Amino acid sequence: MAEQPVIDPRVATAAAHWGPRFVNNGTDYLDFERTLSRITRWEDWCREWGRTAEGYEELAARAEAEGHPVTASEAWRRAGMCWHWAKFVFVIDPEQQRAASDRTVADYAKGLGTMHPAAERVAIPYQGTTLPAYLRVPRTGDGSPPPVVVMAPGLDSVKEELQATADYFLARGMATMAVDGPGQGESEYGLPIEPAYEKVAAAAVDFCERRSDVDAGRPGFFGVSLGGYYAARAMAFEPRLVAGVALAGPFRFDLEWDSLPPMTRDTFRHRSRSADDDSARAYAGTLTLEDAAAEITNPMLVVHGAQDRLVGRVHADRMAAEAPGAELLMYEDGNHGVANRAFESRSAFADWLAAKLGATRPSAG
Repeated sequence: MAEQPVIDPRVATAAAHWGPRFVNNGTDYLDFERTLSRITRWEDWCREWGRTAEGYEELAARAEAEGHPVTASEAWRRAGMCWHWAKFVFVIDPEQQRAASDRTVADYAKGLGTMHPAAERVAIPYQGTTLPAYLRVPRTGDGSPPPVVVMAPGLDSVKEELQATADYFLARGMATMAVDGPGQGESEYGLPIEPAYEKVAAAAVDFCERRSDVDAGRPGFFGVSLGGYYAARAMAFEPRLVAGVALAGPFRFDLEWDSLPPMTRDTFRHRSRSADDDSARAYAGTLTLEDAAAEITNPMLVVHGAQDRLVGRVHADRMAAEAPGAELLMYEDGNHGVANRAFESRSAFADWLAAKLGATRPSAG
């Protein structure tokens, strides 16, 4: 009988917990299964997801050559997402990780034009540099500009991954602007993680105020995972935000530090520019709502899964209890980000935010 290969515990963790997230954010389940079947060592993670991405790159190139732009665009976006999974918590080889990140951005950008509505790449001025973002604007029935939702990724997600959630907001008449903030996506190489994320929120709303195609007088905010903390910080200290959604966000990021997966701690250490685990833990302690929660007076929906193994329900309970404007939506069987109930949870918080921002359904044209 053939001896079964020994699976790296880090790969086993990925196989056990990440499937719903990958699938509900734009990756085919069979791609997840096939790619994971080739990986026994964490050191091979980036390379093997790159192989899957390259298959879609080849498909995209053929479709372009044969005059099939819709197929090509979809294949480019799929390739981009596979490159994202290749690098998202892969910090053991910075050169390989950076190359995969560059391919994420380049491939996904080739598919922006055929999204519905199309995505526009924009640059948000921020502290002497710019933050890259994708802006998508639905067409309203009367031609008026729709309210806009600023979207914050988490520790290991990026603006490209947020587009699956953006579709729920867009379908309900809200424009979306997903931002790679400090320590996130394209911005991680120039800017470390920023505990005071209200600075990013302010820059994003400032940018929207200079646009005529969105209603910056009705801005909302959405964030997932560590981005859920960012959403709460933004709601506390950026008064122009009308309402927000904090999905799977920590109240204080160091509270469960020792129980976080090693890849998560290493990723935070890397993106916070911390020298070692102790320094990273101390930095994580600065990402706290202890002095901010009481300032959240505008409506904020706290969405959480009670079975979340990364950010325990205690964070959501405390956020909802201490923020005067907060409501709690808890899914008792929900995992991190409620990815195992994606349609139900995304529909619920998109409906909630549409009502708070006064959005109307977009035109079918």
